[in-house]
Amino acid sequence: MKTLPNNHLARMLAAGIAVGPVMLTAGMPAALAAETPKQESGFMQKAEQWQNKMSEAFRDTWKSLRSTRTDSSIATASVDLREQRDSYVARLNLPDRDLAKVDITLQGDTLHIVAPGDSKAGRYEQTITLAGVDPAAILKIDRREKDNMIVVTVPKTATAAEDANRSQALPDPSLSPLSDWDSDFLNRMARMNREMDRIFEESFGELRRSPESKDFFDAPRFGSSVDLKEENNNYIVSAYLPERDIKDVNVAVEDQTLKISAKSEESNRPADKGNGTVSTRKASYSQMLTLPGPVQVDKMKVERKEGMLTITLPKA
Repeated sequence: MKTLPNNHLARMLAAGIAVGPVMLTAGMPAALAAETPKQESGFMQKAEQWQNKMSEAFRDTWKSLRSTRTDSSIATASVDLREQRDSYVARLNLPDRDLAKVDITLQGDTLHIVAPGDSKAGRYEQTITLAGVDPAAILKIDRREKDNMIVVTVPKTATAAEDANRSQALPDPSLSPLSDWDSDFLNRMARMNREMDRIFEESFGELRRSPESKDFFDAPRFGSSVDLKEENNNYIVSAYLPERDIKDVNVAVEDQTLKISAKSEESNRPADKGNGTVSTRKASYSQMLTLPGPVQVDKMKVERKEGMLTITLPKA
């Protein structure tokens, strides 16, 4: 057992550093040893409340969007991935599916989501590559049937905190214009992100000076919504991918499986006040959706708009 000076031990405890078995030296307040666990408990409780509010904002956004639809979707799936200092949190909205049957696994650095097909919706599969995840991570999976939502927490390895700032892509005039519905959809997604940011600031603003929340951040890393509908003799797939370079998103069909994929994106910009640069990283991903029937792949049309793809697949 080792002995540490009061001031050195206090600094280590305040920073959350594990010091192993120690003997408190004479004169150290007995309450100090219990102070940090109490602070951590308060921080974790606050974090849990904040996560629930974030999930409610995600749920309410998609519930509102579905209520405004005038057409009938065959299948839909929405995902929001956000990165924190020590974990990733993925929120999945999968209406009209049995969430108990959705398989979620971590294979290396890739989060793999499979929703099997049934009488209401076709098979849906998604992979998202995550940087810095713990190879031995145990996923925390919260299935919320009444909200059509699954919340997945993926632990990261112990790494230095990253800057959470993100850049906003400017519209590309070469892309097709958005319809009123598509514009409204993307605006709602943007409002959802702003609301999540507001909830984070409200929840942690008062804890900024505490050791537990030092360098804590929450930043969007991936967000999407894929919607499939049947229109005359075509299947129409709308893939909403805000803040992505749509030109670099690939679309392919094999048998009756539509695959949408993109590599990771990284951009750099000058930091505020000229202090170096800020890197913004977006995860690579692929989404695979089983189509209800065979299609004429050679007649597939892909229309690229700002923040979304519209894929028209004539039935075979």
